[in-house]
Amino acid sequence: MRRVICISILLCCTSAISESRGADALVWYDVNELGSGQWEYTYSVRNKGLEEPIEEFTIWFDFGLYENLTITTPDPPASSWNEIIVQPEPYLQDDGFYDAVAVDLPIAISEGVPGFAVRFNWLGQGDPGPQFYEIINPVTFETIDSGWTVPEPATLAIFILGTALLKRKRS
Repeated sequence: MRRVICISILLCCTSAISESRGADALVWYDVNELGSGQWEYTYSVRNKGLEEPIEEFTIWFDFGLYENLTITTPDPPASSWNEIIVQPEPYLQDDGFYDAVAVDLPIAISEGVPGFAVRFNWLGQGDPGPQFYEIINPVTFETIDSGWTVPEPATLAIFILGTALLKRKRS
């Protein structure tokens, strides 16, 4: 039991460190298997320290790993954001993407918006994981910030706790 507590504390510290360094924006994801090769990502976008609010972001879907992308974002935040999907292109072997632009209220510093969702067919091995994202200035189309999506802290904590418990049982 003592070991599980130590691992939990280590996880919390690691999560705090990883959130405080790196990009000025953070895109968390949770991924759920829906069956028959279909999955769904649910994203939360947070402005950790960008001087300007987040008005647009793009999440990339690698060619050869994803197909049949569909927006499944419920209202809200769908009513506050214009969303588009571009499918991965097999002839050009080009990645697909999900893009969202704020209609009225962008994401101000230290704020976040949860609930963006995309359903897809997964063509890869194992479970789908992190994706590359970009925060875009919708006027100049300049990339303001970029990085890799990270698992939601609760999902990551459950995974690590489960792994720790499995290792303990094997000992």
